[in-house]
Amino acid sequence: MELDITDRRWQDARDALSGAAERFTRVLADCRTPDRRTIGDWSVADTAAHVALVGRLNAGLIGADPSPLDEPDLDRGWRESSLGGFARLNALSLARFPERALDVVSNTLLEEVDLLLTRAKDTDPRELRPWLGGAELPAAAHVAHQLNEVLIHGLDIARVLGVPWRISAHEAALTFDLFLMPMLGGRSGRLLAGGGAPGRVALEFRSKHTTPVVLTSEGGRLRVEPADGRRVDARVTFDPTAMMLTIFRRIRLARAVATGKVLAFGRRPWAAVGYLRGMRSP
Repeated sequence: MELDITDRRWQDARDALSGAAERFTRVLADCRTPDRRTIGDWSVADTAAHVALVGRLNAGLIGADPSPLDEPDLDRGWRESSLGGFARLNALSLARFPERALDVVSNTLLEEVDLLLTRAKDTDPRELRPWLGGAELPAAAHVAHQLNEVLIHGLDIARVLGVPWRISAHEAALTFDLFLMPMLGGRSGRLLAGGGAPGRVALEFRSKHTTPVVLTSEGGRLRVEPADGRRVDARVTFDPTAMMLTIFRRIRLARAVATGKVLAFGRRPWAAVGYLRGMRSP
């Protein structure tokens, strides 16, 4: 799907990333337990280091740098891996970049975000740039992906520290429109290899904050197109924050449905439930 983004939306995405990164580092500044586990085996410090490292990746890739990490094996791995290999690459990358002092990591994150935003300012948000797994995504997706990383992992850290962390519908909508949909419906390279259901399903996604789209999965291939009234298997209405947290497995789909934040209806609503349950994201 060709990305349709206004100057205002492009500015909103950059402003949202800048603000979220500042909030993230303020949470780290108040943290007195950097070794507390957040998600899986990662500590608060590991999680923060990962977000900073992804910032370095996105800042490099939006500038079309073929070696953003300056580590040949890691850069080759990020270019060539599919979703299934990212866990191993994350572990290797964190081992290669061992800095965990939260003040240092915070400064690194802000520097990488600043570089990303500086390069984004003079870039056409629709222009394709290299991304993970050999994918090519619009430049806007690099900003929105970094925003997604900060928001999701900020929540991971805030939860274990018992501090507030709000993800607004506006922020989540930016990541849905500018990162998730271009990733699923664009030039995905090896990124989504082996993904998708073997049958065919067409789902329409609508919210008050996002561009209506139809996602079609057929034989493991994905397409994302503007919603145009065509016949679909199910229509999904959603709160963008709940959808983000569902897709990235921070809340259960059943909870999002029970609270009315994600609803599917139409001739085959179970197709939407099945697709969302099986959806994999980086």
